[in-house]
Amino acid sequence: MTHAVKYHPGMMLMEQYVAGTLSADVALAVATHIDLCPHCQRVCQDIHNDQADVLASMPLEQDDTDDFSALLAEITGQPQLDKPRQKAARELVKVQINGREFAIPRALSRLAEQQGKWLQLGGIATAKLPAGDKMHVSLLYIDKGTEIPNHTHLGLEMTLVLSGTICDENGEYGAGDLLINTPADTHTPHTRADEDCLCLSVLSAPLKFNKGLVRLLNPLQQFFY
Repeated sequence: MTHAVKYHPGMMLMEQYVAGTLSADVALAVATHIDLCPHCQRVCQDIHNDQADVLASMPLEQDDTDDFSALLAEITGQPQLDKPRQKAARELVKVQINGREFAIPRALSRLAEQQGKWLQLGGIATAKLPAGDKMHVSLLYIDKGTEIPNHTHLGLEMTLVLSGTICDENGEYGAGDLLINTPADTHTPHTRADEDCLCLSVLSAPLKFNKGLVRLLNPLQQFFY
């Protein structure tokens, strides 16, 4: 049964993504979500169309019209080149962890091929991705029946579920769902007893664990960021 994506980027994020004004790290999370979400694929296309309609309706100055006509004449006057052969669709990249194999969405495939070594602590494993220089981007694997300790955030946390289900106090999130948390949010993510989970994690700052002995949780903070 296919999971219906319920948690999406806000319209402002989508408009900024189409306009190309998001940071590379945030744009990666949004692009990967769009890969997994038919609804946001349609929204993205609608935004493109709306922007094109606005541009088409803007009046041109006479000089602009002349320049455009000259440019069009130059382009159409160039000799036609043979169309390049269309490349075959690229196979989905797969990653392996804990005896499982996960298919990675196309928007994330190139980076997933360059993932760092898996670092494992109990039922949680992370592999850093070579994306951007301002945020920490990684694959996050959570084994069946595993809980990430209760924490808040010192910055922005974006978690995109790639496979499986993750739960917290606010609900359940399946493949394609995008969770966005800020320093105002506190939660205790965990997996079901019968299903593990793979996520894309984008963090602008370390997590802040709220329960247990701080000296024991500090290593976890370094593990995630």
